[in-house]
Amino acid sequence: MKHALNVLAGLAVALAGGLAQASGDFEGEVDMTMTTNNGKTLPMQYFVKGHRMRVKTTTGNNNDQKSFSGSAIFDWQTNQMTMLMDQQKMYMVNQLHPEKWKYDSNGKHFKITDSGNSEAILGHTCEEWDYTSDDANGKVWLASGIGNWWGTEMAAHANKLPADQKALVNLAISKKLFPMKWETDDPSGKVKNTGVVTKVEAKSLDDSFFEPPSDYQKFDMGSMLGNGAANTGSSSGQDALSGVKPKLPF
Repeated sequence: MKHALNVLAGLAVALAGGLAQASGDFEGEVDMTMTTNNGKTLPMQYFVKGHRMRVKTTTGNNNDQKSFSGSAIFDWQTNQMTMLMDQQKMYMVNQLHPEKWKYDSNGKHFKITDSGNSEAILGHTCEEWDYTSDDANGKVWLASGIGNWWGTEMAAHANKLPADQKALVNLAISKKLFPMKWETDDPSGKVKNTGVVTKVEAKSLDDSFFEPPSDYQKFDMGSMLGNGAANTGSSSGQDALSGVKPKLPF
């Protein structure tokens, strides 16, 4: 149970870092695969409709005790996040407080420039942007035509971002850009992490898809963490993303 919670909490942090808000004119599914330098992959499915988004991820396999399948549903009008744990048939509702999320750049360098190159990914023409920072260097390929649900979320925290990152957010909003692919390099130039969109499908999604299944049981945060809190079935009053530092996803 705690492992399941940790996976979903990590997923939530990743979403808060940039692929988070369902906003704009795109409705449908976007699938993505992220790969680390040790070869581990994390497939993710995003389902977007209006101000809501559901993201599903699976780790491990059926023979792995730490395998996990679950989803996180975000409603960015109410700022609520619902965590679904498929294997346990449980869910938890958490109230988020984005206005309290903090970002401290500590004077770190970040610069991103248009390389002038482009690449076709799944039929979308993607502009290649190169960036350098104190933490890592890399590239990101941005495409239009997949809604504004990336830039809009980041705009909520733009005043907390360094100037160069803020400029990229403004660019993403004005042109409705979405990151279709990115790679991060370590200081030696070796690729550390990559991400690529593997599917983009515009389609109608039923509102019920953004609600917990009727046969899932509701639990509160205290009960799931095993701290002795009563299992009242109420929503957690704690913000699972408290202390998250908003930043770009690369």
